[in-house]
Amino acid sequence: MAYQFIRVEVGNGNRAFFWHDDWLRIGKLIDITGATGTTYLGILRNAKVSEAVSEGRWKIRGQRNHHFHELHHRVQIEPVPNVANGPDKFLWRYDEGLYQDSFNAAKTWEQIRSKRPEVVWSRSVWFKQRIPRQAFLVWLAIQNRLSTGDRMRKWGINQGCVLCGERDETRDHLFFACPYSYTVWDRLASRLVGRRINPDWHDMLRYTQEGTANEMDMILTRLVFHAVVYNIWRERNTRRHQLGYQGTQQMIKTINRGIKNRITSLGYKFGHKFNGLLRRWFEVFD
Repeated sequence: MAYQFIRVEVGNGNRAFFWHDDWLRIGKLIDITGATGTTYLGILRNAKVSEAVSEGRWKIRGQRNHHFHELHHRVQIEPVPNVANGPDKFLWRYDEGLYQDSFNAAKTWEQIRSKRPEVVWSRSVWFKQRIPRQAFLVWLAIQNRLSTGDRMRKWGINQGCVLCGERDETRDHLFFACPYSYTVWDRLASRLVGRRINPDWHDMLRYTQEGTANEMDMILTRLVFHAVVYNIWRERNTRRHQLGYQGTQQMIKTINRGIKNRITSLGYKFGHKFNGLLRRWFEVFD
């Protein structure tokens, strides 16, 4: 897979392999001719490009063989390796037709990944100020991949909502139709979302995408959304495994403290812009 990204610029020809490196920019010559090509062209299988040169000229056979006539011509029009040109250079493809002498993971990933249209909710999940572990959980929730009760029933396991006792635990119930989770969500986000706040998962997700033109409020709304989803899911699992219990007020305090810590860390990292964000959070919450 890596081979398709590598190209060789021949200098003195002492490093590049004649048969196995893409020095003609048409791929491996051994793949084009097969094993018999080494015999017809008179070049050993492990020869370097410089070994196909003698007295300043290409020294290969095959010009009279109709199978290799075109390849013979292609080699003949290529500049002959020369010591004055320095060592051979191995390059890595950054984009179509663009090669550099260093590897770049991001450029390579862009070329090999499966590309699809950007989903509308991406801005709600992968915004710059996110907390990675919380963003990952929100991504799972959006994909409806959390092991909620409705999904567990497919495996023969029956479980209701441990937060409110509802028999049918679904993603949409947990966020935020459940009285417990909606109490937390409403207390933390009501001043940011305003009259649009409600217990509907899809509506609140849409709001985090496009709800307000105010940049600070949008950052805070997304931080709160992530924090509530993450901590509700964590509380749900804690109760499921009988490891403890946290009331709504304690949960609200926990999330509030976490958001303040996140904003403070952003201030240390990015400067004074986020001091205003912290002041805004005090306004809408405290």
